[in-house]
Amino acid sequence: MIRIQEINFPLDCRIINNDFHNYDPVNSCNEVDSLKYLNEDLLQCSFPEEDMIIDLGWYGDVTSSQGEFRIYLIKNENWDIPFNIIYSKSAEEIKNLLIKILEYYTRIVFKADPNNL
Repeated sequence: MIRIQEINFPLDCRIINNDFHNYDPVNSCNEVDSLKYLNEDLLQCSFPEEDMIIDLGWYGDVTSSQGEFRIYLIKNENWDIPFNIIYSKSAEEIKNLLIKILEYYTRIVFKADPNNL
């Protein structure tokens, strides 16, 4: 069953858009589902304290599922020069990478605040 990915977002993370489903074009290529679940605007969230935007999308040919997921890390709203770009063809792998990124940025915020120590 295709559904929104289960991700526990940190409390200090602001979700802007979440349309990231567990559909994996590598394991179940279906043109109808690819057209429905793969696009450049799957998920966007931010860590305002770090001035960091995390943007996840699918880039490639949706009808043949030839492409990849990309996570763009945008610092100081500089979309022209991303801080980092992470690539994967697998929905499960990109989900796990996204979770690690979320955990990393939430730790920075909590460590930076001496009241949370």
